[in-house]
This record gives sequence, C-alpha cells and structure tokens, in this order.
Amino acid sequence: MPATERLYYTDCYLREFDARVTKSEPDPRGLRVYLDRTAFYPESGGQPSDRGTLAGVSLLDVVGEGDDVAHIVVGVSGAGPHSEIAAGATVRGVIDWARRFDHMQQHTGQHALSAAFEHTGGYRTVSFHLGAVVSTIDLDSDRLGRRQIEAAEDLANQVVFEDREVRVSFRSAEQANQMDLRKPVQREGEVRLVAIEDFDLSACGGTHVQRTGAIGLVAVRKAERQAQKGTEGQTRVEFVCGRRALVAARRDFQTLSEASRLLSNSPDQVPALVSGQLDELRALARARDKLTERVAKYRGRELCQAAQRKDGWTIVRCVLAAEELAEAKKIAHAVASEPAAVALIGVKGDPTSLYFAQSPGGKLDMGALLKQSVTKFGGKGGGARDFAQGGGVAEGRIEELLIFAAAEIRK
Repeated sequence: MPATERLYYTDCYLREFDARVTKSEPDPRGLRVYLDRTAFYPESGGQPSDRGTLAGVSLLDVVGEGDDVAHIVVGVSGAGPHSEIAAGATVRGVIDWARRFDHMQQHTGQHALSAAFEHTGGYRTVSFHLGAVVSTIDLDSDRLGRRQIEAAEDLANQVVFEDREVRVSFRSAEQANQMDLRKPVQREGEVRLVAIEDFDLSACGGTHVQRTGAIGLVAVRKAERQAQKGTEGQTRVEFVCGRRALVAARRDFQTLSEASRLLSNSPDQVPALVSGQLDELRALARARDKLTERVAKYRGRELCQAAQRKDGWTIVRCVLAAEELAEAKKIAHAVASEPAAVALIGVKGDPTSLYFAQSPGGKLDMGALLKQSVTKFGGKGGGARDFAQGGGVAEGRIEELLIFAAAEIRK
C-alpha cells in the first residue's frame, strides 16, 4: 500500500478534500480507513489529531502508522463496513475547522514562545503538549522568575503584532542541520521546516497559520518548577493563544469583577483587600485555637472529676457529637495531663473517630489497646504507648467499644 499523501503539509487551510479509499477494515471503535491522500492531521509532536467527517461519517481519531495514516470512523451497529467507504471508493473529508484553526493558533504560538525564551534567556524547550484547554512547554531550567517569563511573553507577542510571515519548506535532514534550526534534526530523509520570518526555524510536521497575526495573542497562564531527580530541574510554562486567550481573559475579568462586587471595591483593590482579610482570618484562627485549647482543658478536668477512680486510676469514657471533632483530640490530651488518668474518647460522624490517651509514663499501652478494640468492633487505628487514634467504627457501636476498652484496662 503506497504512502498516504499528507495534504496538510503544504496547505493547512484546506477544509475539504476528496480521496480514494485504499483499504478499510473493522476496528473496535468502528471502521479503520486508509486513503491515498488526507488533510486530516494525525496526533504527533504534542498536537492532537483532527476531527471532522469522512463520507458524512463522524471521525473519531486519526492515527499515524509510519508512512500511512489511519482514519477511525464510527461504525454502524449490526452492519458491515459502509459501502461508500469501501476500498476503491472516492470519499469526501470535511475538517472540523474550529478545532483545526485552534490547534494552528496554539502550535504556531508555541513556536513563537519557545523561540522567544531562547532569544531572551537561552532557555530551550524540552517538550510541548497541546491540551484541550491550555498548552504547555517544558524548559530546560528551573531558574526562571517572573521577569524572564514576561520578557519572553513580550517578545513573542511583539512578533505576533508584527504579523510576520510563516513559511513552510522541505529539505533533506542533512541540509536542514546546516541551517539555523532551533533544535537539530535527529532523523534522516526529507524534513518539513516551519519558519517565522527572521525569528525562528524549526523542523515540524504540525499545522500552522500563515502569518503570526493569526495567532491573536500569546498569554502565559502559569509557570512552575518541575523537579528532575539526579538532573537539573525544568520549568513547565502553561499558555494559551488566540481565542483561548480571549476566553481566559473574559473569564478572569468576570471573576475579578465578581470579587470586587463582593468586596465593594474597585478591581485594582481586590488583591490588597483579600490579603488583609486573609491576615484577619489567620488571626481569628489562632485565637480560636487558643480558645479551643482552654475549653478542652476545662472539659478534661470536669470529666476527670466526674469519673470514678479505681485502683488509683481515673478512666474517662466519653462519646462526643460529630461537631465536637475539632476539640476531641485536645480533650483526650487534657484528660491525660491529669495524674494517673486515661481518656477513652469516641466521636460520632462519618467517619467516626477514636482517641485513647494516658498520663505520661503510665503502665498501659494505648496503641495496643486501640488495635485490640478496633479488631473486635471494626475500624482501624494505632499509635504509641501514651496516645493512639483511629476510627471507622460503626457509630452505634462506639459506646460498646469504649466499655470494652475500659474493661480491658481494669483487667
């Protein structure tokens, strides 16, 4: 079977085409079709495959198989291959243009951004991924800060605003490697080159716009360091181009507008107001923790005073409501701060919780006692001699478990 002629190599703007079916065969998803030529792009180089229709049938995927391209189309339940897509038939392919043009914007924008990082700081692109919502490039350094990222973003957009020509040409790999390629070619044979006028030259088989102005805008959304064990780290840069940048900017504006409305202030004051409120929340949280600690100490002392003392030990057995979970652990510790005391605290809820504690240096083993209890009543947990915690016991059996644990202590 001769190689599939890839029409998108020379005309990325081709939206419809006619081709002859060279082979069709069943596929788990429907029908696998091979054509003598295609404008559908198969997933490759970080760019997803095209979608559309073939002979009016929905295209599920496009897969590169060496020199051939396989088109996976929807099958017909209970029927054989579509007669109009049988070998020898001429079919019409129609590209999902909105998806294709979006990918063209993102991919050409990636070339501009990657070249900009090299021009401004010598940072090389290690990998590229074109996602459904955002795209990413991984750079070969983890030393990028806001200044380096903004410098590259500014340069990439300057190239977009200048509406430079994007040209496609073909050379042998040997010839290509003698040119000013951003990244050397590692394979043999003919190579497709994509050049942004006076700015970038890359070997690439993807789909691209004809002029940089069609990229629309390159907007970096996020950058984060990627740890690489045993090697220098990398930085992952998340970006959007074209319509995606418009959608992101509109969403950001709506979010900021709503935040400013809720805070009754102008959008430019939102960061300062949020920062101030976070400081207040942290202060309130610290005050709440201190208050909870004090209340827990009082409750622990009260529980010890109300509990029976036997053989020199005070055993506090208590089941708390689910809303008291935050204080439960502190109460257990408060009881254990009393002389010769043991706390057996259960908390209702989903899931339930258990806290066992004893006065420091006591003769019991709380970890072993808790494990013994949850083994009998279900749940899980464990800990050290003086403190253990667990949970997952059925809510209706907490009291029974605590009675069992108290009995084991008295043994």
